[in-house]
Amino acid sequence: MRRRIFVCVSALTLTLISCGGLSLVVAPSPTITPVWTPSSLPLPTAYPTVTPIVFPTYTPTLLPTETAIPTATLAATVSFEPQWVLQGPNQVIVPILLYHHIGFSLKDDTVYYVSPEEFDRQMNLLYQWGYKTIPVELLARAIREGAELPPKPIVLTFDDGSESTYTTALPIMQRYHFTGICYIVSNYVGITNYMDADQIRMLYASGWEIGSHSLSHIDLTARPDRQEKEIIESRRHLESLLGVPVLSFAYPFGAYDESSLGYVHLAGYIAAVGLGNESLQETKNLFYLYRQAVRGTDDLRTFALRLPWREDVYELPAVTIVP
Repeated sequence: MRRRIFVCVSALTLTLISCGGLSLVVAPSPTITPVWTPSSLPLPTAYPTVTPIVFPTYTPTLLPTETAIPTATLAATVSFEPQWVLQGPNQVIVPILLYHHIGFSLKDDTVYYVSPEEFDRQMNLLYQWGYKTIPVELLARAIREGAELPPKPIVLTFDDGSESTYTTALPIMQRYHFTGICYIVSNYVGITNYMDADQIRMLYASGWEIGSHSLSHIDLTARPDRQEKEIIESRRHLESLLGVPVLSFAYPFGAYDESSLGYVHLAGYIAAVGLGNESLQETKNLFYLYRQAVRGTDDLRTFALRLPWREDVYELPAVTIVP
C-alpha cells in the first residue's frame, strides 16, 4: 500500500515540476532499462483453405391460386323489341302525318306552325305508344309486294323544306329514334327560312328520305301547261343538286288530276302523297297516299285521335324524358 502511494506521489512530483509549479525536487527513482531481445518472426504459412458453406436452396412453397371473386354487375334490363311481321301486299294500315313548320309564325299563322314544345309532346306520345317510323319507300314496297313492318308503323312527312325541319324537328326526332321524309320545293332551296343544299344532304345522311314537292309549289290542276316541268323537271333538278335519290312526289295543296297523275308515273316516282283522313293505304291510292295534316291549333288529344292504334285519349301519359 505504501509502495503504491510512493509511486503516485513521485509521479505527481514529476508532473508538477514539468509544469513549473513547485521548487521542491525529488530525486527520481532509478530507471531500469529493459533489454529488448528480438524474437524471430514465424515463417509464412499458406492461408487456410476456406470451404464455402453451401446453404440449402430455398424453394418457396407456391400457394394455391386464389379464385378471383367475380365482380358484381347489374343485370341489364331485357327489353324485347316488337317483331316486325309481313304486311301487304295490296293493303296496309299506316298513318301518314303532314307537318310544315316547327316553330312560331310572325304572322300568327297557327295552322301551318306547330310549336317545338307541342311537337316534342307529340313525338313523345308516339314513342310511348310504340310507334315506329318507316320510309315511304318501304310503305310502297309493302303495298306492291308485301314487306315486313313494325306492329305500329307511321310515316312523318314535312312539306316545302322549311329550315325548321333541320334545326328543330330533326334533333327532337333523333331523341326518339324517328326519321321522316322532307318534300322539297326545288326553287325554295337556299332562300331565306328554307334549307340550303348542305342541310338537305345532312338530313338525308341522318336517315331521312327526300322527295319532290314540285318546282315552284303551284296548284297543278290550275296550270296543266306547267305539270310536266313541275313534276318531271323537279325530280331531275333535285337529284342533280343534292346527289341523293328522289323517289316520291307530294302534290302541292293536295291537288291532282288525271294528267298530273300521268306525269308522276312518267317521271319514275314509286309513289305520291296527297291529303286524306284515313290510315288505310292501298294499291289504288299508291300514287295518292292519304296524309293527315297536323295543325298548330291541335291539342294532344286531337293529335291522338288521328292515330289508328291508341290508348286512353282522356288519360294521356305525361311526357317522359328520353335520353
